Amino acid sequence: MKQRKKTRWAADLSLSLPPSPSASASRSPSSSSSTSSAAGQQGADDRFTELPDIIRLHILSLLPLKDAIRTDALSSRWRGLWRLRWPPPAALEFSPPTDLGDAAGDEFVAGVDRCISARGRGRRIDSLSLALPPSRRYDFDIKRWLEYAASCGVEDLRLVVSHPLPVATSARPGRRARRHDRAAVPSAFFFSICECSNLARLTLSGLHLSSPSSNIKQLSSLEVLSLHAAHVTDAALRRIVAACPFLRSLNLSLCRKLRWIVISAASSRLTSLTIIDCPRALEVTISASSLRRFRFTGNYLTTYSFDSPNRLEDVYISSGSPVSSLPRGYRVKALTGLSNVKVLTLCNLSLQSVMAEGTEASGVFRNLRNLRELQLLMVMMTDDNLMDVFGFFRLCECPRLEKLFVELPTNMRDPFIEKYLVVSEEVPPDVDFEYLKIIKLNSFKGHSNEMRLVRFLLEKAGSLESLVVVAPSELMGEEYDKNITNGCPNFLHVLQLQLSRFTKASGSAQITLSEHDDYKFRPTHWEAYSKV
Repeated sequence: MKQRKKTRWAADLSLSLPPSPSASASRSPSSSSSTSSAAGQQGADDRFTELPDIIRLHILSLLPLKDAIRTDALSSRWRGLWRLRWPPPAALEFSPPTDLGDAAGDEFVAGVDRCISARGRGRRIDSLSLALPPSRRYDFDIKRWLEYAASCGVEDLRLVVSHPLPVATSARPGRRARRHDRAAVPSAFFFSICECSNLARLTLSGLHLSSPSSNIKQLSSLEVLSLHAAHVTDAALRRIVAACPFLRSLNLSLCRKLRWIVISAASSRLTSLTIIDCPRALEVTISASSLRRFRFTGNYLTTYSFDSPNRLEDVYISSGSPVSSLPRGYRVKALTGLSNVKVLTLCNLSLQSVMAEGTEASGVFRNLRNLRELQLLMVMMTDDNLMDVFGFFRLCECPRLEKLFVELPTNMRDPFIEKYLVVSEEVPPDVDFEYLKIIKLNSFKGHSNEMRLVRFLLEKAGSLESLVVVAPSELMGEEYDKNITNGCPNFLHVLQLQLSRFTKASGSAQITLSEHDDYKFRPTHWEAYSKV
């Protein structure tokens, strides 16, 4: 049992951080202003920051959670202060005992009830997190806890099944024992949720969700919904989303029952949809004109359908099933109509899809005019994969591309001779990366196809400022240490000499080689990729 508590602050307690030079500069009206005038302007425009901490904490305590969080952006002195706002504790977190015996569920319920009873009603709760042992049902318990949370104005609610281990129950001879790997929530769960009038974020993990009835009360305040490893059907998801008219972000991960993910026009405010490893999902149909971000990781879907694809600005697609298994005609639908996309991440299978369509796809992709950042996730880098990259740049005009990130395979073997797919040879396309300024390649091993890719990019990027090459740590092991000891140049030195011989269209391009990624240049989707 764990309850997160925060101490009550005294009037003379200082939580302020000294302002950094960069923060001070960012508050200055102009970089050319004098120090004294900048200080005077800062004092005039930022009087709230100069208030004592106890007063600023009291101000934060009067704000809704989402508005308090937004104060992070004001300055370094406000950053993280909202987590300490008075009165404590504004966040409650309950987890089950470490010893998960048969009575774990009963002990957990008793402990939560004791804490709630001691805390009393009416005291504000920013967030409530309940990690439920999977040993029993919680129908009346959850209803009781939700009523309490509603009375305290909870804004962020998390219900999680912790340690979802199978538990065998008595079974008749010849029949398999039943597995309780998810805690069931009551059928009236969403009616109880609707009583939480301030609820803005809801996270459900490992729960078996019954489909709410058609007359469910709307969750008018819910903005972010996350379902992780939840037993939820297609119909249940549609009803849940339809009951959230102000939903902005929907996150679905490891939901094994989902097959046809349909988001209706009722979700007019939905701006972000994330789908991660829902293994049975076959189709995604989105009717939400405000959708700006779509991120997908999992098996290659047979159908993507967006009613307003030209409004998408942020797209991440990483698939893991072979393209050959897909019906012809479905392969490139994920990429059609992305005329306003600014940030795009594609896996090597998506590139193969484009090339599989060949000339039929050329008309579809000549519209990436607003693309500023492209990330390519290359699981393999054979001759065919390199031809896919060349083919993409030939078919897809990216006249405004500024940043290119390539995640190369971690396999240390050079696949130059190997042929996994049969496609026609293609020479490097005649393109001009007029605005391309940053190129970064991770896991660069100096293999033949990797060198050909670098040569192509250096020859076509006339405004290039930085080429960052990060070598895998495996190449910096004992073998290369021995070479240095014996007077042989190390890998990075040899690679530097090879790259320096390539023709560069940009005379000011700086080539940086490193065995460690200093994260100076990060793709927008770096966090999404690191979690896959």
